[in-house]
Amino acid sequence: MPDFPRYLGTRPRPPARLSSAAQSPRLQPGTASKAGLLNMELAGGTSTCVEANLILLLGRGVLSQECTQPPPGAVIVNPKSTSSGPREFSSVGAAVNSLPADKTPQEVFIFPGVYVEQVNISRPGPVKLVGYTENAFDFTQNTVTLIHNASLATGAGSDDLTGTLRVLSANVSLYNLDIRNNFGVALTNGQAIALSAQADRLGVYACRLFSYQDTLYTNVGSHVFLKSYIEGAVDYIFGRRSIAYFQGNTIASQGAGCITAHGRQLNDTGICPPPSFCTSNHTAQASPTDVFDENKIIAAPDAFPNVTDNVFLGPWARVVFKNTDIAAAMNKTLWSIWNPGDARTDFVFFVESNSFGDGVVGANRPNFSTVLTETEAQQYNLANTIPDWKDWVDERYLE
Repeated sequence: MPDFPRYLGTRPRPPARLSSAAQSPRLQPGTASKAGLLNMELAGGTSTCVEANLILLLGRGVLSQECTQPPPGAVIVNPKSTSSGPREFSSVGAAVNSLPADKTPQEVFIFPGVYVEQVNISRPGPVKLVGYTENAFDFTQNTVTLIHNASLATGAGSDDLTGTLRVLSANVSLYNLDIRNNFGVALTNGQAIALSAQADRLGVYACRLFSYQDTLYTNVGSHVFLKSYIEGAVDYIFGRRSIAYFQGNTIASQGAGCITAHGRQLNDTGICPPPSFCTSNHTAQASPTDVFDENKIIAAPDAFPNVTDNVFLGPWARVVFKNTDIAAAMNKTLWSIWNPGDARTDFVFFVESNSFGDGVVGANRPNFSTVLTETEAQQYNLANTIPDWKDWVDERYLE
């Protein structure tokens, strides 16, 4: 997104702390039915370790939390590797680049470590990146970290090119990865993407994303983010041509600024399911493109002091926030114009339903936002947001 300097702090951000853990209640796995298992696609005889453990425990109907061994057929990443074989590597990028350029499903299993590299996924077939963890449903147990340091200020030619992990092809799933862009703060050209999503059918499960400005670039295609952690300060969930669904995530503000800023370049149609709310207060051209359901908004553990009363849900965005636990001390208006003299509110879609928590006490919402009843908000669900979700979303992370 364009620079938004009025929200930047007055002191430089300290280097990101690899040891800082996002504070979140432990997320408990659910159970699985035989029907749910039968619907799983274990393509090519390969499954994630979570799926493999589920198969072993199906008789008890209990989902194993551990993901500590690579499943059969997976390419392995181990920072201590000395192997010269074709299936084991010491870097994530080398492992991804080794995958065949065909449409076969492939999986990369990553052992614990800090991997300082930029990773690009662009092969035509499905890819799973799976991080070692003792609890696949709890992001605080993640042990794999990808780190890159880039922004427009460092010479990257576009927002996407700053990304630590760039997803450029469809049907990618990410599990239990911490993805960081450690560039920090700049008064101009501070765009520094952690995850850049430029293709369809991206699933992000129990991952953590860290940056300051523009952390998550959900730009092209349909994307889901489940049971994950997203941290930033300035427009840190943004994109232009995507449809995205967020559920069960912790969204953490590092400093003053806006959480979302979709910044659509055209007044094109987003999500406008029947019975359509778009036919009343809004037009189809102003329908939402991001739906947030049952997420929690907090101040990051090491947030700047200016975070208090200076966080907004968004400017220039098309978003729905449902059933949101807002613990962060938000600005009382909750929603922002883009800039004085350049409001950009004509085609926004600022919608809430059932927001609760200390952050919304005494809220004074602007007239370009809308509060829906629970019944009205029901239409903004996963099925209406992403109609083909059952074909590719990992349902276990919806429990």
